[in-house]
Amino acid sequence: MSAPSSAQATAALTDLLLACAEGERGFHAAAEGIEDPTLRQLCETYAEQRAAFRLELLDELAELGECFGGPGGLGWGSPHSASSAPEGVVTLSDLAERDLQAESTYRRALGQGLPGHASETVERQHRQLSDAAKHLSLVQQVWPQDA
Repeated sequence: MSAPSSAQATAALTDLLLACAEGERGFHAAAEGIEDPTLRQLCETYAEQRAAFRLELLDELAELGECFGGPGGLGWGSPHSASSAPEGVVTLSDLAERDLQAESTYRRALGQGLPGHASETVERQHRQLSDAAKHLSLVQQVWPQDA
């Protein structure tokens, strides 16, 4: 497989960045509506994980010569963030669906190939996101209410 162009790599990393920003907002929104402290902390932990992923992806984009301004970079205050901001109650099912979509975005990025360190970063993040999605699926099975 030939290496993607810089524009393709930038587009793939930007898609991942947006997916992470959406996941971060979703987990924070879910945590706000959950009374159980254990489940609330789990959602906050996953929100923090997605925030860390965003920052790593911003670093990878900077390596490609892309720079996104503002606090936290692309994904906050962009046109995409306004349209994908969670509205109302965010349920565990919503979060699981969002993670499935994010996993698909990661698989597409990995399938096209990424340059150097970006590939390693995205592979690691994909494994961690996949583990989180599996964990969330198990939580859904044992949690009596859909938070």
